[in-house]
Amino acid sequence: MSKIENTSGVPDDDFHREGLKDRLTQYLEADPKAWHLRYNLALTLTHEGKLDEALQQYNQVLAVSPKHMESLVNMGGIYLSRNQPDLAMKAFTKALGVWDLPLVRANLAVSYMQMGRLEEAERHLKHALRDKSDMPDAWANLGSCLLQQGRLEESIEASQKALELMDDFAVAHNNIAVAMWEMGQEDKAREYAKRAVELDYPVHDKLLANLGLAEPGPDSAQ
Repeated sequence: MSKIENTSGVPDDDFHREGLKDRLTQYLEADPKAWHLRYNLALTLTHEGKLDEALQQYNQVLAVSPKHMESLVNMGGIYLSRNQPDLAMKAFTKALGVWDLPLVRANLAVSYMQMGRLEEAERHLKHALRDKSDMPDAWANLGSCLLQQGRLEESIEASQKALELMDDFAVAHNNIAVAMWEMGQEDKAREYAKRAVELDYPVHDKLLANLGLAEPGPDSAQ
């Protein structure tokens, strides 16, 4: 998933620095309305995997600064990771109202994909890619979206664009493998499926079996 660049002013490594959370908490006790410090606390909690606490802090930031886009986007990312696309969609839509960034729109599309609303997802992805064409994850997501709609050639084209930008993008390799198999191009499907497996993508067992790439079971030994 696309992700908004950290704009907190705190290097990513610092979020893991011992005692940072405690120091930020102390500062906030002295100045509870310091929303920029609260945002950094929310990011620290996010990096620690304490997502419920992080969401509470993001909500407190938004109570003071309702249009703080980074908080909205990070909340949307948490909801996507929890498979709560309806909440993610609301967060990303609010963020899009603050600033219509391609990365925000691409994330909004992912929430629509999780909800099975593929036409809306496709529309947002294409809009995002018109404004910023160098997003391999958005191209791969578009490939997945088109694949689910049975538009195989379009899916391959989008996934190939992802690979032009990042040749080890596993999802794109898998998309092309599935599309090629559906089109009866077994050799090409095998080539892309093998690469997806090498990149640790969970290629569907049935496709691997059809392509002769499945691991032999324990009963197959002679």
